[in-house]
Amino acid sequence: MDARILKSILFEYLSGRANPLERKLAEDWIKDPENSETFNHWLYEWEIRSPQFNPDQEQAIARLMERIHNEGEPDTEESEQKSFSENAWNLLQIKRFGLIAASVILLVCFGWFSRDTIQYKTYETGYGQTTRLYLEDGSRVALNANSRLKIPRFGFYGDVRTVSLDGEAEFSISHTIDHKRFVVKTSDTFQVEVLGTQFSVFARPRGTKVALNHGKIRIDYSQGENQQHLLMKPGDLATLQETGAVQLISNVDTKSLSAWKEQRFVFNATSLLEIRSLIEENFGKKIRIANDHIARRTITGNFKTENAEDLLKTISEVLDLDIEKQGDSILITDN
Repeated sequence: MDARILKSILFEYLSGRANPLERKLAEDWIKDPENSETFNHWLYEWEIRSPQFNPDQEQAIARLMERIHNEGEPDTEESEQKSFSENAWNLLQIKRFGLIAASVILLVCFGWFSRDTIQYKTYETGYGQTTRLYLEDGSRVALNANSRLKIPRFGFYGDVRTVSLDGEAEFSISHTIDHKRFVVKTSDTFQVEVLGTQFSVFARPRGTKVALNHGKIRIDYSQGENQQHLLMKPGDLATLQETGAVQLISNVDTKSLSAWKEQRFVFNATSLLEIRSLIEENFGKKIRIANDHIARRTITGNFKTENAEDLLKTISEVLDLDIEKQGDSILITDN
């Protein structure tokens, strides 16, 4: 059945205006577990359109019990006058209101906890996987491996287009005719605010970095109890320090920071310790380094690879190291 027709039937059902056939179709569709996510989306949309909706658990239960009591125990005189079809209709009404009340109760009990899931859609990549996304405003996002991007499920509303990033991504933001700002949040205390520009954001447990390719962006961050702001120009690299301060470096090759889009790793006197972190973040491989001397060794070069094994093999050949797999981890030692 066409999704628009089914959605219309469901809305009529939730509003109490569906005929018996529509009610049967709606109830059968709701019972199917495969339709649960779509049902939650449409239920949320119906609630927004229905000003009479008030998610009050106690009130919903009280109304349901009152409805069942009034219709389930009519006086004797009225019962004798009602026909079999009328009694059947009452049972259907009780069932309908019971389902509606149950939906309300479930929304109250669980909906508010999963409200974030209902309002936002999360795009996620696995280890070794990258993807490209096109947002409804025309903006483009390249999402690196082991990363998550959360965007509004029902579109950008209000004065700000806000997304949340956990991981690494490159953004190419489209300008809107109403000059709507675009904000990338990496935490409650750090965000990047832009208007029509291209930039990369690295937001991993070991740190946060922002590299600006084109345009102009502003970083908003908290340092202690103070709210700080920093304007960036093309070629700037901003790194969030453990102290909460932001270090700014100019004239950086920002394109190399998003080389992962082409499955490349660009190293410039990069230590093996940092390379280990990159491999764990991008490929999910646990790396152990035999000693600090090996961990401090550096390498420079441009390496194209699709997996951790090929990258480690190349590095071991250049640095004359031995790569040994031990259980679920990889050990790096001197050759």
